[in-house]
Amino acid sequence: MSSSLLEHCKKEIADLLQKGLIRPSKSPWSCLAFYVQKNAEIERGVPRLVINYKSLNDALQWIRYPIPNKSDLLKRLHNSNIFSKFDMKSGFWQIQIDEKDRYKTAFTVPFGQYEWNVMPFGLKNAPSEFQS
Repeated sequence: MSSSLLEHCKKEIADLLQKGLIRPSKSPWSCLAFYVQKNAEIERGVPRLVINYKSLNDALQWIRYPIPNKSDLLKRLHNSNIFSKFDMKSGFWQIQIDEKDRYKTAFTVPFGQYEWNVMPFGLKNAPSEFQS
């Protein structure tokens, strides 16, 4: 990791800690965290932190949640007047992880190990949990 990327990482981790989204960890689990800079990140000028949860996802059991069809969604929204996408921003972070399972979300950066207090992106059951 370059020195500029390392500084960016330190700031991002400090921000996540300050918001209470992550905490320091001593978990026996640990997944590697790294940055990607694909087209979208290059356009925004901000690298994206990614955690490779492949080993954890392989150990997880699928939670199946069917995607609702369009007509069912429209029926549920029939009497609604106000629509917002504010709740969708960082939506997974609105879901608390059970205290006993937080150690499983541990990730490592060059200066320490951390675990999530909220649902991180990259877990295979996160979309199902968010929908339900």
